[in-house]
Amino acid sequence: MKIVVLKIGIAILNGIYFFIKLCPIQKNKITFISRQADKASLDFRMLEIELKAQNEHCKIIMLCKTLQNGLLKKIGYCFHMLTQMYHIATSKVVILDSYCIPICILKQKKKLTVIQIWHALGSLKKFGYSTLNKKDGRDSKIAKTMKMHQNYTYILTSSTASAFFFREAFNVKEEQMLIMNLPRVDFLQSQKAKHEIMQCFYEVYPEAKNGKENILYCPTKRKENNIPIETIAKQIPFENYNLIIKLHDGTEIVYIEEQKIQKESHFSGMELLHIGDYIITDYSAICYEAAVSKKPIYFYTYDYEEYMKDRGIYIDYKKEMPGPISKDFKEIIKLIKEKQYDIRKIRGILQ
Repeated sequence: MKIVVLKIGIAILNGIYFFIKLCPIQKNKITFISRQADKASLDFRMLEIELKAQNEHCKIIMLCKTLQNGLLKKIGYCFHMLTQMYHIATSKVVILDSYCIPICILKQKKKLTVIQIWHALGSLKKFGYSTLNKKDGRDSKIAKTMKMHQNYTYILTSSTASAFFFREAFNVKEEQMLIMNLPRVDFLQSQKAKHEIMQCFYEVYPEAKNGKENILYCPTKRKENNIPIETIAKQIPFENYNLIIKLHDGTEIVYIEEQKIQKESHFSGMELLHIGDYIITDYSAICYEAAVSKKPIYFYTYDYEEYMKDRGIYIDYKKEMPGPISKDFKEIIKLIKEKQYDIRKIRGILQ
């Protein structure tokens, strides 16, 4: 029944889009679309600045809105999709960093160029077509009905190794892959950006300006959202460290002297990489960005067997990850205190 409803909805949208496509293309118009967040990402902002620097007549449209649970919010997103449809139909180029429903399910103009930059620097955890019918993946029938990841002209990836896995995840041809780093790499290597972000961070969290080192924990998304945050916080030696947690949904939590400080999110994971002295993650591709910033990386894998079964990753995790791996958070802290990491492995992940 769900598939039938989806097919009817797609047919209706294509009928509406037929008339929207009668609007002429604006040759200098570039539309950015994301459902990763309700505001433009770092990559989008940096691309916008560069595009305007190269062509002052370039018209940039930013359409960033998350698809949230709840009937009213889903209805609101449907109206947002109509806005997307108009701007897609009248743009010369559309740039995405995630799956976009109107791009994939609708019949696009032949002159439209669609560039998928994705929201990760490299491939680690499996996604898209690599996870069909897995517990933490996509239903193959729904993916087929929704034409998942179709109508892309090009897909960006950071290396030939990642390109192989991205081709599988997006189910595309080799000639559609472009080896090209995301703008965030320049940001992560910028000392000016680091200084500015640190200044902003300590304005928002003045309590953290206490001379202690910062541990940044960035776990990947889990459907059950069963990340043991409180247990983790109890094991931090706050006499030496502050703890910063950045969850996949954007939630930002800071622990200072065992005091939990949770405010409206101010910083992205990329920005917080400039703040963290030590990075703890698990199966998140943020490990690649952490390697670019040359920070010590530790891998807390309390649910390793379950995650490998339900989702899986593209590489030999225990062999290739550039830092210590442990299911025991106390051991991770012990390794941080002893500064147990090999910077050569961190450099090696970038090669």
